[in-house]
Amino acid sequence: MQNAIKNFIIPATLILASAGASADNDDIRAFHEAKITLQQAIEAAVKHHGGQPFEASIDDDSFSPAYEVSVVKRSRVFDIRVDALSGEVTGIREDYDD
Repeated sequence: MQNAIKNFIIPATLILASAGASADNDDIRAFHEAKITLQQAIEAAVKHHGGQPFEASIDDDSFSPAYEVSVVKRSRVFDIRVDALSGEVTGIREDYDD
C-alpha cells in the first residue's frame, strides 16, 4: 500500500502546483492557509478509510481549508474530507455518479 501512495503523491502534488494558475482566489487562499500538505492529507485519508487514492484537491467550500481525497475501495468511490489545519478526517461519503 505504501508504494501505491508514494506513486500517487508525486503526480497529485504536481497537479496542484500546476493548477495554481487556473485556480480561483479562494482555492489559492485555502492552499496557503493549509498546515498539512496534500501528501499528508492523502496519507491520512488512506490510513483512516483504506482504498486506493486517485484524486485529491484543496477545497474552499467552508471557512476552514480542507482537502478532499477520492479513493476507490471495493469498486466504490469515496470522498474523504481532511481538515487542512489539523490533518483530521472530518467526513466520508460515497460518491454516487448519476
